[in-house]
Amino acid sequence: MMQDRNILWHTVLSFVFRGGGILANLMMVPLALDMLDSTRYGIWLSIGAVMTWFNFLDVGLGNGLRNQVASAIAQNDTSKIKGLFSTAFWSISALVVVLEILILFSFPLVPWQVVFNTNLVSSSELSAVMVYVTSGFLLGIVLKLTMSMYLAHQFHSIQAMVNGLIQVGSYAAVYALVLNQEHSLLVYAQALSVVPVVVLLGISIWAFASRFKIYWPRFSAFSKGYVRETLGLGMGFVVVQLMWMLITTTDGYCIAYWFSPAEVVPFSVSFKYFGVINIGFVLVMTPYWSAFTKAHAEGDADWMKKAQQRIQKMVFGFSLLGVVLLIIAPWMIERWMSGQVEIGYRLHLAMLVFSLLYMYLGSKNYILNGLGKLKMQMRVLGVTAILHLLLAYYLGVVLKWGIEGVVWGTNVSIAINVLVSGRQLDLINRKKAQGIWNA
Repeated sequence: MMQDRNILWHTVLSFVFRGGGILANLMMVPLALDMLDSTRYGIWLSIGAVMTWFNFLDVGLGNGLRNQVASAIAQNDTSKIKGLFSTAFWSISALVVVLEILILFSFPLVPWQVVFNTNLVSSSELSAVMVYVTSGFLLGIVLKLTMSMYLAHQFHSIQAMVNGLIQVGSYAAVYALVLNQEHSLLVYAQALSVVPVVVLLGISIWAFASRFKIYWPRFSAFSKGYVRETLGLGMGFVVVQLMWMLITTTDGYCIAYWFSPAEVVPFSVSFKYFGVINIGFVLVMTPYWSAFTKAHAEGDADWMKKAQQRIQKMVFGFSLLGVVLLIIAPWMIERWMSGQVEIGYRLHLAMLVFSLLYMYLGSKNYILNGLGKLKMQMRVLGVTAILHLLLAYYLGVVLKWGIEGVVWGTNVSIAINVLVSGRQLDLINRKKAQGIWNA
C-alpha cells in the first residue's frame, strides 16, 4: 500500500510539473519558426534527431545505476550506494572528457552541409552548432546521474520537474532572442544547450547539499569491483537504448536527407501533437520501473501482478485519448500553428499508430527493464533496427508514400518488438521463461 501511495503521489506531481513543460514545448514551435525560417528550423530538428542517438549513453548508463541503487536500497546497504554512485560518477566523467576531446578535434573536419543536406547554413556554423549541442549533452550525462539517484529512491516526480524547468527556461531564452530580433541558428543552439546544463547543475548542487549529502561523489569511494556491476548492466541498457533510438529517432534525419529539411517540420509537428499520449503514459509508468526492481528484490509477486493489471487499464485509457486526438487533429493543429504548417490526415493516422505502439511496447519493456531482462530485447531490437531503415526507404522512397511511408516503416518494426516483449513477459509471469526468454 505504501508503494502504491508513493506511485500515485509522484504521478500527480509529475503531471503538474510536466503540464507547464508541455505548454512551453508546444508554444516553442511557432516561436522557433518566427526566429528561424522553416528550412533552418528543419535543420535544427534534424540536429535534434541526430543528438537523440547519443541519448543511449545518457539513458543507458543512468538506468544501470538506477537498478543497482534500487536493489541496494531494498537491502538497506548505504555503503554500497555510496560506492555505486561514486564509481559511476568518476567512470562516466572520465568517458565524457575523452569524448569531448574527440569532438573538439573531429567535428571541424565533418562535411556538415552534406550530412544535413543543406547549403543555407555554412559548414563552419553547423560545426559550431554541433560542438555546442554535443558539449552540453555530455555535461548533462554526468549531471543526470543525480536523477538516477532520485528515481532509485522512488522520487519520480523530480524528473518531470527538471524537464519542465528546462522546457520553460528554453522557451524564455528563445522568446528573449526573438525580442532582440536574433535569427542565427548558432545563437539558438547556444541558448538551448546552456539552459539544461544550468538547470541540472542547480538541481545537483541542491540535492547533494541536502538529501543526498552522504552520497557526495568521493574518489576514495571509487571501487573497481563496482565498475563492472554498475556499468555492466548500464552497457546492457546502452545497447537496448541505441537500438531503440535507431528505430524511433532516425525518421527526422531520413526525411531531411531523402526529401528535404522543410519536410521535417510537418513530421515534427504531428509527432509533438500525438506525443502528448506518450508523455502522459511515461509519466504514469516511470514510478513503476524502480518499484518493480524493489518488488522483485523483495519477492513481492502479488504486488507485481496487481500492478500489471493497473498498467493494462491505463494503456486502454490512453488509447481512447489517442482516438479523440486523431478526430480533432485538423482543428487543433490549425489553431496551434496558425496556418503555418499543413499536415495531411494520412500522416496524423500514421503518427497515432506510432504513439500507440510506442505506448504498448513501453507497458511491457518498463517492467522487463525493472527486472533486468535485457538480452531478448537486445536481439530483437538489433534485427528490427536494420529492418526499420529498409522498410522506411522502401515505403517512403521506392513506393513513393513520402514521409508517411517512413513512419509506417517504423511502425512495423515497433510492432514486432511489441509481440516479442509481450510473449516474454507472459512467460515470466507464468514462471515458464527459460534460456534467452528469462535473460
